[in-house]
Amino acid sequence: MAASATTYEARLTHDGADPITAGSFEVVERRLPGAADGEIVVDVRYASLDPSQRIRLRSESSGFVPPAGIVGTVVESRADGFAVGDTVIAPGAWATKVCVPATAAERYDAPDGVALHHAVGLLGLTGLTAYFGVTRVLRPRTGEKIVVTGAFGGVGQVAAQLIAASGADVIGLVGGPEKVDGLDRLGIPAVDHRREDWQAEIDRLAPDGLHAVFDNVWGEASARLVERLRPLGRVALCGQMSGIGAAVIPPLPLDNWFRLVTRSLTVQGFRAADFAAENADARRALADMIASGALDQEIHLASGWAAAGSAFADLLTGRVVGKLVVEVQA
Repeated sequence: MAASATTYEARLTHDGADPITAGSFEVVERRLPGAADGEIVVDVRYASLDPSQRIRLRSESSGFVPPAGIVGTVVESRADGFAVGDTVIAPGAWATKVCVPATAAERYDAPDGVALHHAVGLLGLTGLTAYFGVTRVLRPRTGEKIVVTGAFGGVGQVAAQLIAASGADVIGLVGGPEKVDGLDRLGIPAVDHRREDWQAEIDRLAPDGLHAVFDNVWGEASARLVERLRPLGRVALCGQMSGIGAAVIPPLPLDNWFRLVTRSLTVQGFRAADFAAENADARRALADMIASGALDQEIHLASGWAAAGSAFADLLTGRVVGKLVVEVQA
């Protein structure tokens, strides 16, 4: 029988439908059973915290350990194809050590010069979501005017840079001057939707209207952008941050939904999972851009699971600047 090990996991302290605050999670020690046949045990190095995790929490109760994409080191293996010491990416949990089915894990060889935390960021779900949303759904063209909402979040940063690299003119819509400054560091012009004149600024930057919108937000600001789309305009619907804190999807307050018909607009929702068969190719393309200096991602690093609850609460209220990653073990 495989030996058990100690793990420390962050557990929800109240009903998941209640508001998430800095005190919503506590770190608890637990004995983790050893791997069964076909399983591996992984020491977690980094974990991705994403707004979409809030939706799952809403239906859970006190004691629940949230899921998270992780990268880490195999410390026990009872599965072909994985050896102790291998670095893997896998669906894990808010924990220092996890046991996962080998079929859900993937060996990860970090590209030269790419920091390991990018395995759950630029080369993880957020990077893949942005890549497929831009290259397979939005398909930007040289000279087009395109707005990315939530443009300094984990997905938004990547999407904005990919659109810029395509030759289109990208504008990032963000909430707060620190996020405007962050996009400026990435070479992306930005507009702060918390300013009263933000719509006038969009009109100044795109006087003839918009060709497309990559939308991570949904809600009031998104509706105002859809109203500025030119005929044959496109929308890639990726997220709904405007309602994520309460885990409720708000209505899209368009003044005239028939505009979609009169302007022949295309609105397409998508998930990275729709293109999972292309993950390896997408990671190679993203890694090449990182190596060339054409792609970067600013990280908000939370140190350990004790700090994760507060950081996650801040993420849901827009106070996190950059992609939120937990450094579980240095």
